[in-house]
Amino acid sequence: LGNGVAPQDVIKQYGADILRLWVGTVAYQSDVKISMDLIKQVAESYRKIRNTFKFMLGNLSDGSLGKFNYAKDKANELSLIDKFVVEKLHLVVNNFIECFDNYDFAGGVNEIMNFMSNDLSSFYLDLAKDILYCEEFDSLRRRQVQTVIYEVCDTLLRLLTPIIPFTMDEVYDFFKDENGALSSQLLDMPSKYENIDEELLNQYSKVLALRSDVLKA
Repeated sequence: LGNGVAPQDVIKQYGADILRLWVGTVAYQSDVKISMDLIKQVAESYRKIRNTFKFMLGNLSDGSLGKFNYAKDKANELSLIDKFVVEKLHLVVNNFIECFDNYDFAGGVNEIMNFMSNDLSSFYLDLAKDILYCEEFDSLRRRQVQTVIYEVCDTLLRLLTPIIPFTMDEVYDFFKDENGALSSQLLDMPSKYENIDEELLNQYSKVLALRSDVLKA
């Protein structure tokens, strides 16, 4: 009819993962809309995903000390701000799994996109830059941030693999240790967390609200 978009055209211009990401964001319960303008918006979301992983992977490197080793270098005690983000990550995992169990793929993808945009890029990774760039490589505070980044990277990598497998395989090539699986597609999906600390998440919401007011001022 001349009113469609050929998948091959999208793949040729943007790549298969962006077409897959579009599928993952479609609310298929109603009429599905597609156009090259919509694909451009998805490509922008994809770029944010890629840049966030790029930043996280880059800061799991310790220069002459080599790569951050989670088993050896992780911090056993985290600061309150670190705990906020880890607990929010656990909530995202639970919501994502629940969405996918109910075939609400768009809801699951939106959970990840909102977390990456609001909790990571705009908040945690922004404040973490001074720590990552200025502290000693093996200082406790830097190790705390790296521990969070590792856990976030590992979890999001597993959640996003069914949606954008080519990109996550590329991420995994830089992320995996020498004993890791051959592909991200051979990793287990995260399991639901039994106990979400609602009080901690409530404190986190208050901090974000206060931060918003301070930024306006």
